Amino acid sequence: MSDSEHPPGESTDVQAGKAPAGNLCAKRQLLAALTTTDVTIRRLNLPEARHATQIKNIADGSRLLSEANGQERVLATVNYVASMLHHLTASAPWIALQTRLGILARLKGRIPTKNVTPASSKSKFMALSTLASETRYNLRLFGLLPLWIWGVETLKSPPADPIIHALTVLQVISNVTYQLLENVGYLASKGVVSKRFVDKYGGLAKWDLWSTRGWFGHIVLQFFVLWRQSVLRRQRLAAQRAAAGTAETKETKAEDSEVLRLEIRAWRKSLVNNTFWAPLCLHWSVEKGIGIPSSLTGLISFCAGAWSLHDCWAGTATVKA
Repeated sequence: MSDSEHPPGESTDVQAGKAPAGNLCAKRQLLAALTTTDVTIRRLNLPEARHATQIKNIADGSRLLSEANGQERVLATVNYVASMLHHLTASAPWIALQTRLGILARLKGRIPTKNVTPASSKSKFMALSTLASETRYNLRLFGLLPLWIWGVETLKSPPADPIIHALTVLQVISNVTYQLLENVGYLASKGVVSKRFVDKYGGLAKWDLWSTRGWFGHIVLQFFVLWRQSVLRRQRLAAQRAAAGTAETKETKAEDSEVLRLEIRAWRKSLVNNTFWAPLCLHWSVEKGIGIPSSLTGLISFCAGAWSLHDCWAGTATVKA
């Protein structure tokens, strides 16, 4: 049979050793999906470099899970989102929606082969939230080390403004109190530290309460730091306007404008973070709380770190396959 005698629908490309157009398209789509997945995984993490080319690739962009801050942000997100889903699946509106969908499925004869009850979903989300929370506790056992460095750097190179200096010293003390009490209490709960020692001075609940109060102290002090930074920035800008007659190049003005933009952005980011954490920490710092329902703690906590998570992820944008 000659080429002109091929039956309709049979491609000559097959006999010529060429893949059909549909297969090529599917391969391209699969390759694109794998490339996208590879870039996403590389943005999340990259194993320790062993070759020069790997070292160069690491320098091209930071990986989210290869740094302590990125790990904390991812674990915190898992912790808070799982907590939100836990309370969502236990809520009356969600249970009512599931019930109605189940009734509609039975009426239409589409009975699912396996029913997932709200209770089972709820317990899985809570288990995931607890696991992420405990992992963060374990990682924070090393939290005193960066606090020590922060304190030493503050003593060696104190801020020029005396008010900022005093506030920073108080923040270091407040954070050390928070981290030390949390570490001892957590280790005591795991049997590493003698629980009798903790019980002698109030018990785990008291240690946790005072640990949170140390964290809340940092947040209160941070509001004063932000206020003082705003005052100093306004004074600096006023002085720059007064000296505006001096010759400045366009490049210098552009650089100053960009530095100011980044400074204001970091200031606003800290303010948003502090504003969300303040009521939660106050709630946890009071024995009976201030009335914030547990169903909202995950949502508020997530909102507090959402901006930071966005910036951590945006910092991996230069990563390529």
